[in-house]
Amino acid sequence: IIIYGGIMRYSNKLELVEAIKSNANLFIKEYLDIKESSINMVDEEIGYTPFQMLSFCNGWMDLVLAWESEEQKGIQKTPLATEWKWNNLDWLYQSFYDKYNGYSLKELINIFNQNVDNIIKLVNNLSDVELLEAGKRNWAKTNGKEFSVCRLIHLNTIANFKNFRGKIRKWKKNNN
Repeated sequence: IIIYGGIMRYSNKLELVEAIKSNANLFIKEYLDIKESSINMVDEEIGYTPFQMLSFCNGWMDLVLAWESEEQKGIQKTPLATEWKWNNLDWLYQSFYDKYNGYSLKELINIFNQNVDNIIKLVNNLSDVELLEAGKRNWAKTNGKEFSVCRLIHLNTIANFKNFRGKIRKWKKNNN
């Protein structure tokens, strides 16, 4: 793994898979001692509940998996979400929370683990060219820019896991 300009660069799929596994495990482990009764408790300092953080991670993984599935079926013929305003996605995050509302913490953790497994299967089913080179998937193109599938998977898994692991640790410190 090389860090170039603040962006992680993976040289092969094994590096990406190992990073997904290790960061997913570190993140989800934080949930093992959270009580079901407190998953909707907002921490004003971080602005999220444990439910929201886990739903956010699940929601983005759901999207990546759906985008790839649509592309494989020939449904997605246009670039990714060109109509989205990337600096204003509150409506999308709310859709994640709505989707997972009513699920127990155990169910959310199981969904997270299944999503991680499915992301890893997606990565393993791609060639290094499909994974590492920019513009190899329509869903990895947006607003005139082309990205590698690897970069978008990193951003929608590992980056989220790292970000929210820090936040859930702070939430636990502030609320226990």
